[in-house]
Amino acid sequence: METRSFYRNVALMDCNQQIDEEPLLVNCAGYCGFDTPFQTRNREGRQDYYLQFVTHGRLYLWQDDATAILEAGDFLLTRPRTPYRYFLPGGESMGYLWVHFTGFHAGRLLSHLQLEPGRVYSAPDSIPKIRERFEFLFGEFTNRQRGFDDACASRLTQILVSLSRAAAIGDTGAERKLTTLAWLHSHFTENVSMGELAAMEHLSESRYRSVFRRQTGFSPSEYRIALRMQHACDLLATTSRSITDISADCGYGDVLYFTRLFKQKIGIPPGEYRSRGKNAAGLPESSVPAEEHTSAEGEAL
Repeated sequence: METRSFYRNVALMDCNQQIDEEPLLVNCAGYCGFDTPFQTRNREGRQDYYLQFVTHGRLYLWQDDATAILEAGDFLLTRPRTPYRYFLPGGESMGYLWVHFTGFHAGRLLSHLQLEPGRVYSAPDSIPKIRERFEFLFGEFTNRQRGFDDACASRLTQILVSLSRAAAIGDTGAERKLTTLAWLHSHFTENVSMGELAAMEHLSESRYRSVFRRQTGFSPSEYRIALRMQHACDLLATTSRSITDISADCGYGDVLYFTRLFKQKIGIPPGEYRSRGKNAAGLPESSVPAEEHTSAEGEAL
């Protein structure tokens, strides 16, 4: 498939527009294929919505201060005025279909289809169908017959509906019970890596992180920390063991690090938690953990 692009406004070749007078308009669309390194960065974001669907290879993007990977069959929607950055490292090749669209109905349509911008979806079995849908859209740009804008909006709607249905099927499959969830509950004191957990599920690291967060609302690191803090709260409330022992029992050899982390997540130091006699049957609201970065204890996954 050759790289190509199509513009609604051929004269200006400008497709970065927000148009609120029409329900749904396709500003531009196309296909990009690369076999050499590249990087695209937009610090301001665009005025319209942006859909990318990877057809082969892998597209690397910077999301939430971390690198995420879109594999073949994955797609991502980006909201207007949202900064983005994506790239391809050396030694790899990839391709993706793309479309920019706008209109006062665009956001409502995505909401109806339960497609959330900023979230990576997986629809690997739909690649042939989505290719075909895009070819129909490209055909409208090539022919430009009467009703061009309406026809493009219809083709785009077909693409989005197909992606929504394919993602729903993928979600159903992804919502199988992850064996690593039960495993983490029994082994939360162990510092296993993201790669080891992903291997248990026969998934790539990026796919595993996405599925895990979709099911639990946490990253694997966040989830493990929550389990450790819950265990610490239980021990503080029901035993007289020393904080050093409790730290070790929760998987932290460094009691000072454990104390800092406990205060960060629970809101008060472990000694004060014990002295207040809190009911530790559940974690306090303030203890919902934030994303962790690598520490001396090797906490991050």
